[in-house]
Amino acid sequence: MVSAEAMQLGAQLDGHHAPETNGRMAVCRRCGSQTDGPAGLHHLPAERLLARASAWLDAQSRIRTIDDARALRSK
Repeated sequence: MVSAEAMQLGAQLDGHHAPETNGRMAVCRRCGSQTDGPAGLHHLPAERLLARASAWLDAQSRIRTIDDARALRSK
C-alpha cells in the first residue's frame, strides 16, 4: 500500500521530469527515486526515502531560482 504522501511526492517528481530508467531497474537515473516499473512511466518513491526525494526537489527548485537570477542579471 502506498501512502498519500508518497503518491503526492511522486506526482511532484513526475511534474518536474519524466522518469529516466535503464529499462532493467525501477529507479530513476535523474533523481534516484523508485518508479512504477523498469519502463518507468511514473515515480513511486519508497516510504523510507521520502525525505531524500523531497530534499532533491527542494534543491532543484533552488538551482532553478539561482539560474533565473543569473539570467536576469546578464540581460
